[in-house]
Amino acid sequence: MASLPETVHKPVTLGERVRAARRELGLSQAQLAGEELTKGFISQVEAGLVRPSLRSLQIIAARLGRGIEYFVGDQPLTSTKRVHYHRVAAEAAAERSDWRAVRQEVESAFGHAPTRRERGKLLRVLVSAELATHDTERAFEHIAEALGLLDQAADAEDVAKLHYARGYAYFDLGQLVAATESFEASRDLVERHEIVDPRLRSRLLLALGTTYRRLERTAKALATYESALALASRTSELEVAARSHMGIAASLYDEGDLDGAIGAYERARGLLERLSDATLELSVLQSMASVSVDRGKLDVAREFAEQCRVRAMAIGDDRMAAVAETELARAALAAGDAEGALASATHAEKVLARIEDDRQRSSALRAIGAAEDARGDHAASDRAYREAIALVTKIDHHADRAAIATEYARKLRARGETEAAYDMLELARGGGHKA
Repeated sequence: MASLPETVHKPVTLGERVRAARRELGLSQAQLAGEELTKGFISQVEAGLVRPSLRSLQIIAARLGRGIEYFVGDQPLTSTKRVHYHRVAAEAAAERSDWRAVRQEVESAFGHAPTRRERGKLLRVLVSAELATHDTERAFEHIAEALGLLDQAADAEDVAKLHYARGYAYFDLGQLVAATESFEASRDLVERHEIVDPRLRSRLLLALGTTYRRLERTAKALATYESALALASRTSELEVAARSHMGIAASLYDEGDLDGAIGAYERARGLLERLSDATLELSVLQSMASVSVDRGKLDVAREFAEQCRVRAMAIGDDRMAAVAETELARAALAAGDAEGALASATHAEKVLARIEDDRQRSSALRAIGAAEDARGDHAASDRAYREAIALVTKIDHHADRAAIATEYARKLRARGETEAAYDMLELARGGGHKA
């Protein structure tokens, strides 16, 4: 006679659900604990001897690939408590850049009728996901709604983060004045309410330094980057220090202090080597190559550009490899090697066209235009310069358009094409839209 199947015990308590989910994944208690928790703690949770804090439960839930709701679904929790659970889970998902999970947790929280204040806090987390996925229009809507729900005094940190997010969104759209106003509003709240979050403070200072520099307020940019560097020194934030040195370098370059810029880039590079941050290191190498070309240190420029190109190729970063090739083209042009410059810039332009980086592609086209002009092929030079200007006009990068149009005007004037040169100078000054 066949035996009756054993009754399957459905996990009911929080501890039983943790144990069942852990065994389903084949994890030991020590593996589930990881570095943040301990094996003994997990054992006590599963036995029902302790109830984990919200933060500990979030760590356990994330490691088991389950939402917090699964573990507390049978508990007599108030709607307020459930909203709080989901908000903490959303914030943790944002920290690990899991934007899908952020949206899911916020949506679940909305299902439990959050208070006005909780809705504002949830929207603030949701905005981070929307900005990261370039859903800028929705982000602006939710920032405005959240600011209307939160109290500036009681929720100063959330409000400051919302103003920072608005500044970030404006910056992404190229609206630098509006971005600066939002960043300054965030900074003022941080200072007035003595918000100590070093990460928020450093991000704000770096963002403000960048907008000041783009608006050609170089003295304010330098002072702001130096404040970020001082903060990084106090909090041992190497990445913030490296980015601060990069901002200082760019500001010194804007002031014409090329030697000072190279020194600041060198300090940034030293920190990035300790951090093993390949992306920022490539950016520094490219910047050092560019400044070295402007200083007339062509051998040094080629060395930095080649290092950048080889390193980028090794990690599969086609964009930065192409950007480095553009710097090699600039160095070749400065050395009088028009053929070599044309070869490097043409290859770079094809790669950048494929990956649709219009700004860097315009730089490659600018180098092509200069190389073709040096070779005497004026028709090809005209095509490259005008395409470069069209690209930066499309993305509303006025500073790049002015620089390219001014350079092109000099070429046209040297050929005796005075009227066309005048049109380009008008475009450089913002007085026209010809391309």
